[in-house]
Amino acid sequence: MFNFGNLAELMKQFQMIKENVEKAKEELKKENVVVEVGGGMVKVVSNGLGEIVDIEIDKSLLNEQEYQVLKDLLISAVNEASDRSKELMTQKLTEASGLPSSFSKFGGLF
Repeated sequence: MFNFGNLAELMKQFQMIKENVEKAKEELKKENVVVEVGGGMVKVVSNGLGEIVDIEIDKSLLNEQEYQVLKDLLISAVNEASDRSKELMTQKLTEASGLPSSFSKFGGLF
């Protein structure tokens, strides 16, 4: 026989987790991850959700001779910002959900 009281409690807990995760996502939108590469010549800022919100480029890189250097620095900075944002997101959403961090890697729960 199935106990519907447990199901109601489980649904209540799930709703609470869902609300906590949504709140954490809103907080992540407001957090910044700042990455500087090339000795500060390129700076990329992303929010905690991994969205790029700003890029600063030293003007000395804005010429044809420095094209490849600029391209490499941008790729490096964007990739690092993405990695750091993912780490921050995993940490915050794990805290919000109360689930182990390894759990979020299964099926993109968040």
